[in-house]
Amino acid sequence: MKVLHIVSSLSRNAGGPARSVQGLVAGLDSVGVDAWLMTMKPLGGPWVDGVANKYRCANKRNWFGMQRAVERVIDELHPDIIHIHSIWQWTLHLAVRAARRKGVPYVLAPRGTIEEWSLKQKWLKKKIALVTYQGADFRHAAAIHCTAESEAAQAKRLWPDKPIILSPNAVNVPKELPQRRLHEDGAHRALFMSRFHYKKGLLNLIDAWAKVRPQGWKMELVGTDSAGYLKVIESRIAELGLQDDFIITGALMDEDKWGAYRRADLFVLPSFSENFGIVVAESLYAGVPVITTKGTPWKDLEEHKCGWWIDVGVEPLATQLRDVMALDDATRREMGERGRKLIDEKYTWDSVVRSLIVRYENIIKE
Repeated sequence: MKVLHIVSSLSRNAGGPARSVQGLVAGLDSVGVDAWLMTMKPLGGPWVDGVANKYRCANKRNWFGMQRAVERVIDELHPDIIHIHSIWQWTLHLAVRAARRKGVPYVLAPRGTIEEWSLKQKWLKKKIALVTYQGADFRHAAAIHCTAESEAAQAKRLWPDKPIILSPNAVNVPKELPQRRLHEDGAHRALFMSRFHYKKGLLNLIDAWAKVRPQGWKMELVGTDSAGYLKVIESRIAELGLQDDFIITGALMDEDKWGAYRRADLFVLPSFSENFGIVVAESLYAGVPVITTKGTPWKDLEEHKCGWWIDVGVEPLATQLRDVMALDDATRREMGERGRKLIDEKYTWDSVVRSLIVRYENIIKE
């Protein structure tokens, strides 16, 4: 079986899909599937092991040239199935058109773009797109790939007759985790790692922190700036006089990223909406308990007693921060150990890709 995965770009500023799709391709390839990756923009090449030699880029600046570039890759590789990640971008719509023109079945993964919160952002443009071309892209898909039950339920509401593939993301695990380095600067450390973007709920985090003002704790913010949002964050921190509490770090490459996880006592992701939230899984793999919101699909945190799944908002977050920081180190460590066990059992690529392969095979047979 040959599978072609298509994503907009591999820019490290592009969020989770750039990372998780590479892991998916490498995971499929490791179990004998001939998996390939194509991007629509040349914003950085693959950096996950096992992908560099299975990569193409369809880089053209106009509509006709881009579609022909995708068709040429399809003619070269002859995939049995095409898996397209995310929507709303004209380049990815052209990938759908190319797949249909070549008669190759395709799976469409919305990657959080059809969640209720997301659809409310620039809602008029999205409504027009769904009524016209974007809705047709879903209707003609062989299946819709969702990474969480909440996303699958939303897809079923929008396209009730369309088959759903429910398959989560997984962690691109490092060859070896760095050593734990807790309390290096004499303080406990909470960590946020993601894009600096309104969607991530960072202002709620800063306001909640101001209400708690935990003694002996620092809050580290790690990520890439999205559309200048870092200035908004810095302004709120200064306005509340929290400069001594917050450490702002830029984007970290993989080795340094895992080092940040391993010096954290707690991870916080206060997002309004996430279709998965790969940083939650990474934190748990690193042995760090997590606070995140019900805007993410991480009910597992409560069921496996490795974190806290709370309502979106300042007050619920402040209450939870206060309770978590009152725990002793041993309790938080035990929660982190249960989190690592959860990831090992449920969110590794080996377990994820094997169930996905069965769905691919059924689509190809049909």
